[in-house]
Amino acid sequence: MSGVQEPITNLADYIAEINKITVPNVDERYIYRGQKDERWRIQSGALRRLQKGPLKHPELLPYLFRGYVHQLIDEVQLRYSSVYNNLTALECMAHLQHNRVATGLIDFTYSPLVALWFACETDGATDGKVFVVNVQPDKIREIKTKGALEQELKTFFEEDGQWHLWQPSIDNSAVDTQRITMQQSVFLFGLPEVEPSMIGWEILIPKGYKETLLQELAAIGISEKTLFSDLAGFFERNTAGAAYNRDLAEDYYTEEIRKAEAQGDE
Repeated sequence: MSGVQEPITNLADYIAEINKITVPNVDERYIYRGQKDERWRIQSGALRRLQKGPLKHPELLPYLFRGYVHQLIDEVQLRYSSVYNNLTALECMAHLQHNRVATGLIDFTYSPLVALWFACETDGATDGKVFVVNVQPDKIREIKTKGALEQELKTFFEEDGQWHLWQPSIDNSAVDTQRITMQQSVFLFGLPEVEPSMIGWEILIPKGYKETLLQELAAIGISEKTLFSDLAGFFERNTAGAAYNRDLAEDYYTEEIRKAEAQGDE
């Protein structure tokens, strides 16, 4: 059973809750994931894609997941070999995931504050949640060597119930390390979804306090602009559907504003 903490209303309370979890166990390691809808399970994009439409044999979904990951990597390495042929299976997936492809990787972060930002990323219509997972060696095997990273894809699937944890190096050319560094990102891979028994704690983020929490996070340097400071992030922040702070544009038409104000005073 995971421990469900008290709902959070401000940043100080959130940090206090994290300290309750981590301070008594300073030798333990934790990873965090924030989701803007507290009802969502922690699932890979691959699983969400596979679940679209009816399944003839739902009990075979774990095998379908493995087949999907194999097929995805085989296709991209065959059709776009100049980009993907020299990458390992995990590097392929990391690059694809960065470009919005549904892969078998699940994003986590070493930073509870970054996880909180993602839990608050919404229009305020739903409660969010931060999930805390204890990195237990018997359940999560960390990829620490070049040899472990270069294993064939099937090797990762050989042990049922085994998760693999991978943080790309800071100069890995396969993934956008700028975003990964800012978000302190780490990938969990091996199974289609994280079962509730793997989750140590859940921290509810009420929808009514999300905007306040985002403002508090921005005050300490955690915002969309800092977490997505790469070029792709710039593209995403400036689509037609993205919110815009009109104050940013005022410096570019100051003279017109003054004229309009002067006419209004006449």
